[in-house]
Amino acid sequence: MINTSRLCLVEDDAIMRASLCQRFKIEDIGCDCFTHAEEALGALAERQYAALISDIRLPDMSGENLYLRLLDSERPPPPTIFITGYGTIDQAVRLLKLGARDYITKPFDLDDLLAKLREVSPSLFEDMHQGSAELGVSPAMRQIKNTLDRLAAHRVDLLITGESGVGKEYAARYFARRYNTDADKPFIAINCAALPEDLLEAELFGHVKGAFTGATKSRRGMFEQASGGVLFLDEVGETSPRMQAKLLRTIQERVVQPIGSEDQVPVDVRLVYATNRDLKAMVDRGEFREDLYFRINVAHVHIPPLRERKEDILWLAHRVVENYFNEHQARRLILPLTERYLEAQLWPGNLRELANAVERACILSPQEVLGPREFGASGEEPLLSSDHLSLKEAMEHYEERLLRETLEHHEWRIAETAESLGISRKNLWEKMKRYDISQPA
Repeated sequence: MINTSRLCLVEDDAIMRASLCQRFKIEDIGCDCFTHAEEALGALAERQYAALISDIRLPDMSGENLYLRLLDSERPPPPTIFITGYGTIDQAVRLLKLGARDYITKPFDLDDLLAKLREVSPSLFEDMHQGSAELGVSPAMRQIKNTLDRLAAHRVDLLITGESGVGKEYAARYFARRYNTDADKPFIAINCAALPEDLLEAELFGHVKGAFTGATKSRRGMFEQASGGVLFLDEVGETSPRMQAKLLRTIQERVVQPIGSEDQVPVDVRLVYATNRDLKAMVDRGEFREDLYFRINVAHVHIPPLRERKEDILWLAHRVVENYFNEHQARRLILPLTERYLEAQLWPGNLRELANAVERACILSPQEVLGPREFGASGEEPLLSSDHLSLKEAMEHYEERLLRETLEHHEWRIAETAESLGISRKNLWEKMKRYDISQPA
């Protein structure tokens, strides 16, 4: 029976293999990873996979020979995508003629590989909500995404609350994309706390020429500029009572009156508000208009802080690493020990703090692997701080450590350990032999 949530990956490049496995994990796709073709052949003989992704250049045999071996076996090969460099494109073309489904050339964008994978093996994605990881992989963010999808189909404004840095503007932009299927429709954002009252008023509502000193020409405000699209009012809780009154009138009547003008201009705009303040408490203290609060609090989404949805920590960290590679063509790998370190932090600045930390580590790290030291940890084992550490040594060290810890966790039961690691029992035995791992007496 086909395991619709599992694929087989054969890649001898440690960084590439780990990066792909991390991304598949983010996308909820189970993946068995192999370094050698013989290991993969053993696994493919034991179970039927939904898809196979293989590099063409492998240490023990070529991807072409791997595929020929599969064609000669009793079980037909699963839908196969090959990873190829420019020097092996001819081989990839030959493999397509033999029945392989597609190939992708290095360097490539992981989103492109996922798109190809979705085409050749839709079963891998059948149990996944389409685009479920756009805002995060935690249950809370999946539910928020579903809520935003539903709200986008209705003509209501939206209030987004949450601590600073939780991703309120990112959620607003996602909501705008769902509402505006036409990419030409505007999305305009303004931070209400960043501007003094007079300047904020001019930015939002516009002005006519000569309305005040320096107004040398008329200018349309953001309400007009966003007409037909979405206007995002960030930190709306920081507005003054006078500005709150003007906002209320504009929201109710959907018209703006530019400064210095007697004319009213109709606007057709979807409004999204955001704040890190407790607006209800502000109303009780007389700091925020009650009528404005009820007007904007029709559809409300609250984004919890990162410390309450720890599943999104590694999701975001790996996305930042992937974006860094796409921009700079410089690979970085977050080690398992580093993942545990990142998950243990509280991240009071939420997604913004975490994203900045990961990007800074990518820029400043002298090596491809990112240890806890790159994130400010102290007391980490000396191996990670060695400037002479090779990538192969680092990966082998952590592979051995992971094998030992997983075996101990499963009380040295081979079948359970292999299933937990996503490898075959034969592959587990081979790795135990390579690292001289045996059960203590």
